[in-house]
Amino acid sequence: MLRRVVRLLQVVILLLTAVAGSACSAAGAPAPAESDHLSQGITYLESGRLDEAIAELEAAAKADPSSVEAHFRLGNAHAQRGSLEKAAQAFQQVLDLDPDNADAHSNLGVVYYQQGQLPQAVDQFEKARDLTPDDADIRYNLASSYIQSDRLDEAEVELEKAKALDADLALLWYGLGTLHMLKKRDAAAIAAFERFLELGSDDARAISEAEEQLKSLRGE
Repeated sequence: MLRRVVRLLQVVILLLTAVAGSACSAAGAPAPAESDHLSQGITYLESGRLDEAIAELEAAAKADPSSVEAHFRLGNAHAQRGSLEKAAQAFQQVLDLDPDNADAHSNLGVVYYQQGQLPQAVDQFEKARDLTPDDADIRYNLASSYIQSDRLDEAEVELEKAKALDADLALLWYGLGTLHMLKKRDAAAIAAFERFLELGSDDARAISEAEEQLKSLRGE
């Protein structure tokens, strides 16, 4: 039986720097206390010390409630810790401050996806895509949510556009392999999964699943 597993790109960590370059605070430069907590929180987050990161980032957000980056990083920390409700609240706070923040829309979509709320995930990914149409990662995630929603033709459109933007995005080929499998294009699925393995990924589970699918598709 076909295993309909689609891996989401790790947007939660890939977008950390992107928001930093946009706006630290809706009101301007961060206050000294907020800046100290934010800097320490980022250091803890990047070293995987999530509890300490959350404490510092909560303090940063409290010191400056208008800090887009503090709320965004806090959302990432909660998401990595598995506290999805708190992550969603933090990303929504970013959007209250900056409604056109594509990174926050995308990360909120990841949270909804992980919660199994596919219509809400699709909505957030579509908003992120419309704001940043040249982002292959976001198009991949949108395609993933389309596949899980049985919207295969729309998923194919997004995957092809993502491939045109970044053909070396490994998980894009995992998504294409899954799509081709669902559409019973065995040869194309084999080629896509082989390309995924050739490019490499740090997602051990996706690698294992791709290898299993290849064995099945080849009749091994």
